[in-house]
Formats: sequence, structure tokens, C-alpha cells
Amino acid sequence: MSSIEGRCEDAIEPRVGLEGSDFVMRRQMTIGLVWVLWCLWGLARAAVSLPGPVVDGEWLKVHVDAPGLVVLDVQENAQYRQHHVPGAVNIPFTRWRSGAEEKPPLSLPPLKRLVSLLGSEGIDRKTSLIIMNTGTGPGDVAAVARVYWSLAVLGHERMAVLDGGLVDYVNRHHGAYVRGAPPNREPAMYRPRSKRQLLVTRDQLAGGLKRPLLDARSLPEYVGLVAGPGERPGTLPGARHLPFDWLVDDNGLLRDEAALDKLFTFAGIPRGGAIHFCHSGNRAALNWFADYALLGHRDARLYDGSMMEWSRDQNLLLERKLDL
Repeated sequence: MSSIEGRCEDAIEPRVGLEGSDFVMRRQMTIGLVWVLWCLWGLARAAVSLPGPVVDGEWLKVHVDAPGLVVLDVQENAQYRQHHVPGAVNIPFTRWRSGAEEKPPLSLPPLKRLVSLLGSEGIDRKTSLIIMNTGTGPGDVAAVARVYWSLAVLGHERMAVLDGGLVDYVNRHHGAYVRGAPPNREPAMYRPRSKRQLLVTRDQLAGGLKRPLLDARSLPEYVGLVAGPGERPGTLPGARHLPFDWLVDDNGLLRDEAALDKLFTFAGIPRGGAIHFCHSGNRAALNWFADYALLGHRDARLYDGSMMEWSRDQNLLLERKLDL
């Protein structure tokens, strides 16, 4: 029995300080009733137990109205207004990335900004979250994984991603969806417990951080055939390769643990715990999620700036495996 349940039971029996005193009895009964209501409120908030870092559409359909559960929809607002799970809040994926004018761009925004966003939607650090996107392919899965990582940096623990997104939820599990604006929710106070050790910086890597490196980009990017505007082609010296879209099957669902383990072994990282990177830290978030949340390697890290930051610094080495 939890401590809160025990305190609830204690509150049910009123304590009478002066035998025969109606006033004292009524006062004690009132105090007891207040305690019971407080305890029931606390129990209701903690009623949802997430089965793991991933839930499927069937689980969500059963629990969508559960107390204490919030569906966090990261579709852009125009898409959200066309189709979303009833009651879902909307914080578009673009709000989880820094702006183009910030240095480096498309990186993790200041934590204060994320805290404000979450609090404005009535979310605190104890809220149980189901993170979801449209579900149109590996890119949507990577975006959800990136939000999961961002929340993990804030210290959020009660969260899972919806496998297959809204498309799978509606088409395969026959879940309901609605149109329209987001719900109005009472603001909350989000108190982060920062876990910045989940991210790796350029300076840490340049200083010789000794960890396996895993590039989540396409093969042409990895070997150095193509590069982004203003960027040098190649990859981080010594990096192995695992394209992020290999982690998702043809139905847009995450592969199971056995398949993921084989993929990491094939990439030359059989024990996991890699430093993951790509172009801007988006695609690599999916590889990080598989490594950290699904395979359980808690020393997995994400290089947020990725090649967008690294390759533009002429003083940093790159490895070009194929130069035509």
C-alpha cells in the first residue's frame, strides 16, 4: 500500500478529541472529508501507469480519457485543426526547435522557453504524456522521438510515444478523431529537473570525448557525396552508420527490440550507448530513442548541433569516405 493510500484510510475514521462533543466530531469529520478528497484527487492524477516508452493505438483508445493522462500532439497547428485525438493539446514540433536566427539553429531551445510552453498547456513534470504526430513516415517518428528527448532533458519521466501516430490509431485501431481548436486548460507550474548529460556539445566532442559515434543520415551524406549548403561533406571521424529510417518498418511502426539489437550490431555498436548525430539532431533523435529508451542504454547521448554545426567549423576534422 502506498503512503498516500494509507493516509487516505487514516482520514476516513474521524478522531474525536472530546467524547460526546458534537462540535469536535463535526470538525474532525470535516477535516477527514477534506483529507479523503485530497487523497482521491492525488490518486486520480497518478491513476495512469504507462506500459513503457511506446504505446500502441489500442492502448490509447482504452486509456484516452484516463485521469492524469495528456495526449501531446506535435502536428503543426493547421494539421492539428484538421484531425487530432479528442482532448489532445497541441505544441507543434517547430516550437521544440530554436529559430533560424539562433546559434546554432534548429537546436534545443532555452529550457525556460520549453517550460513556459508546457506550463501554458497545463502540463507539469508529473503529467503522464503520450507524444504523437500524424504518422506519415519515419520523419514523423523522428520528430516524436526528438520531443521525447527534449522532455527527457527537462527531467520528464512519465511519457511514451504513440506507435504509428494518428494514421495508425485511426485506420488500424479505429480510434476517434475530431477537428477544431485545442482545448482550454488551466496553466500549470512546470518545474524541470535538468538532465543535460543527455546531450553532447561540439566542445565536448572536439575535446576528445571517447564514445562510439553513430551517423543517422543517408548513405550519400555519410560517405561524403552530398552536403548541406555551406557545409563540408563527410562525417565525424570514426563514426559508424545506421540510417534512421531503418528503425521503422513498412507500416510506419517501430521495429521490435530484437530487430533493433540486430541493427545496432550490424552498425558496429553491439552494446549501444552511442553518441547519435545527423544533420541537425532530428533524424538522430530516433536512433537515440531506440538506443536509450527501447534498448535501455542509459548512456546514449544526442549531439544536438550535429553536422550543421560541426561541418561549418573549418578547424574541426571530417572524414570523407568517398571523394569523386
